Amino acid sequence: MKHLLFLFFPLFSFAQRQVALTLDDAPVMALPGYYTAPQRKATNEKLLQQITALRTPVSVFINGANCIVPDNQLLLRKWADHPLVTLGSHTLNHPDCAALPLDSFKMEVTINDYIIRAVAKDKPVPYFRFPFNAMGKDSLAQAATIGYLKEKGYTAVPFTVESSDYMFEQVYQEALKKKDLRKAKAIGEAYIRYTLFSFDYFEKLTREVFGRDIPQVYLCHVNQLNADYYTTLVKALQQRGYQCISLQQAMQDKAYGTPLYDHRRYGFSWLFRWIPDAAIRKSHLRNSPEPDKELAVFK
Repeated sequence: MKHLLFLFFPLFSFAQRQVALTLDDAPVMALPGYYTAPQRKATNEKLLQQITALRTPVSVFINGANCIVPDNQLLLRKWADHPLVTLGSHTLNHPDCAALPLDSFKMEVTINDYIIRAVAKDKPVPYFRFPFNAMGKDSLAQAATIGYLKEKGYTAVPFTVESSDYMFEQVYQEALKKKDLRKAKAIGEAYIRYTLFSFDYFEKLTREVFGRDIPQVYLCHVNQLNADYYTTLVKALQQRGYQCISLQQAMQDKAYGTPLYDHRRYGFSWLFRWIPDAAIRKSHLRNSPEPDKELAVFK
């Protein structure tokens, strides 16, 4: 009986993992020269079809400047109408907010808010994510921007896991443009492999920081790579024991109330920001996953 308990306990623990999937740059990631209007439409519709089929809650973060085009307004409406989708703001023009004066940041938020709500109507828009996860140039600036977001009714959203999908997306688009489908497939497979490697790393870091698993928040983008590999990614995470949950559910975990100990302007995982000891934090940052080796073979 002792041996049976030993075998079953890790499986039970493994099955309790949870992840909230978040996609930035809705209705489509901006890659100049790559996306035609039909591609944008196909990318959004393919993602939404898979979200429906797999019943995965997602949160999308919207850049209003991309929605001025009428076709993109229709795409945004489809996201807003989907019952499994939560909407969030990602600023109007996707600037580096750490380089903006506070008044300019407020304008980015206010105009974006107007555009989203004009399309989304009565659907709530509770969340905000900083482009590049750049919250401000220092702790004082970050307190000011986050304070303003609270006044506007937004919760600033962190992430714990990301896998540089935008870098894989660029070489993926280059392969598709050359009609090199074999290379595109290899890039997609490399993206999934690197994403799972990243989850493995951040799972271990989570246990070191908190002594337990917490719901992870995965950051990726609305792009063709994710449209083509969304089902593959979700099923791979499910095989690792993950249940896909809403962002609201994930952020109810008390870990997301942990103070920030690192206020650098650009965004790395909040798991690093939550480490009080600067030397330990730097050590983990030095050893964190980098996609360069995976991508080098495709350049």
